[in-house]
Amino acid sequence: MLDDVRFALVDLETTGGQAAHDQIMEVAVRQIDFSGGEEWAWQSLIDPQCSIPSFIQGLTGISPAMVRGKPVFSDVQDVLWSHLENAILVAHNARFDAGFLRANFARFGRQYDPPVLCTLKLARTLYPEWPKHGLEAICHRIGFHSEVHHRAMADVDAMKAFLDFARRDVGEAVFNFEVGLLLGLPVLPPSISQTEFDVIPSRAGVYRLLGEAGELLYLGAASSLQEQILSHFTNSAGDSKATKLARKVAGLQWQAHAGELSAGLYLSAALRHEKPQMQRSAKAVGKPCCVRFVSIDSGGHSLRLRSGLPNDIAQSGESVVLFRDRKQAKARLVVLAKDHDLCLSQLALLSEVQRCDCSVCDDIDCRDSDGKEDVENSAPADLAVPISRLTSAFADYLYTPWPFAEAVLIYECNDAGLAEWHLVNDWRHYGSFILDANRQTLSPCQRGEVDGSAALSLAEAAARCEQQLDFHYDHYRLLRAFLNELEWRPLSAFAEI
Repeated sequence: MLDDVRFALVDLETTGGQAAHDQIMEVAVRQIDFSGGEEWAWQSLIDPQCSIPSFIQGLTGISPAMVRGKPVFSDVQDVLWSHLENAILVAHNARFDAGFLRANFARFGRQYDPPVLCTLKLARTLYPEWPKHGLEAICHRIGFHSEVHHRAMADVDAMKAFLDFARRDVGEAVFNFEVGLLLGLPVLPPSISQTEFDVIPSRAGVYRLLGEAGELLYLGAASSLQEQILSHFTNSAGDSKATKLARKVAGLQWQAHAGELSAGLYLSAALRHEKPQMQRSAKAVGKPCCVRFVSIDSGGHSLRLRSGLPNDIAQSGESVVLFRDRKQAKARLVVLAKDHDLCLSQLALLSEVQRCDCSVCDDIDCRDSDGKEDVENSAPADLAVPISRLTSAFADYLYTPWPFAEAVLIYECNDAGLAEWHLVNDWRHYGSFILDANRQTLSPCQRGEVDGSAALSLAEAAARCEQQLDFHYDHYRLLRAFLNELEWRPLSAFAEI
């Protein structure tokens, strides 16, 4: 993975620690790759055209006399750029060096924002047990001796010595993995071979990330299994949950599905039964939060939250907004109302002590402060919101009534010919099947979401759909997303039932 990557090990000596005010007085670059290719090194003292503090002179050994008459940064910026461009910047405490290079190149109209590998972070990652991770402490730890310290090329050579040591010490697979994580490159855990990964299809399916003892760490669904699995090991730098998960993965399992709907339905069911250690537990199935529009005296509408769908929702044709639960409802409604400049007070989304900052309320506050109008504890008439504006603001969450008079079979097929029929009625999922058109039977897909293995006749399938299942909000959202994307066929379209 790193064989095709060019690294530029860099160290700068500067007159101080502030890139905006201090200057570079020495630079060293060593280009390397890990494929055994030829290395290249360059270094130069630079006249900072300013005084060098005595502390810096004592630390680096660089005196004003040593830099007098040397090139200034403008003289070396072209050659330096040619060796840094399109290379990964490697430095110890890389933020410092990157900041100085960025500031100096910017003065000449060059934007320098390279991928960065910090050897300080790498040392802390690979060797957390070491008490210190400064460059001198690392050199002492690995037995690398240098005649000088705090000189540019000497520190570059020390960084290279550490990289070479770490690659031998922890092994190439672990080294590449940790470097890849820090760089945000697509990498694989040491225990997963490239050959094992290459057989994963770029199709929809479900996957499991496993720990060293085979324990389930994470369970997910994807439109492209290979791409999604690899994403867990990309851009996972730092101490994030993603990084901790990536470092624990020792194996994986995957299963292709007929498409995204199939994978999503299976995942929803699986997460209610399996308990991934590094993943938020699936919410217990319960009643969704329904939001109704209620007329108020001012002529507008307020919102009322209740659990579950109204029993007569299909017959009444009432517009209601639906959320997974009350917590999600309150959070999203406030955001949506503010996005559409609706009055939170009028919609009954604020407590008595909270204030609304919509445009109308702002105007009222201004009139009140001028003494022209007293609006305390009153709702102005111009806050009256027509129902059409509310339904427009909350359109993405409006409940869609079941658009069929009976149960349907939803057909899904991938490019490998794997096909499934999903049995659905009133947004409830009653299983996924393989259809035998000649026999007019449905054979359950053996994936754990359907009880029993016996094939169903179409009549038996219709009878199954008469059983009342709990409403799953996630199923509803998933199914609705594919309403116009897949073929939905009423059961009666197959045969007389």
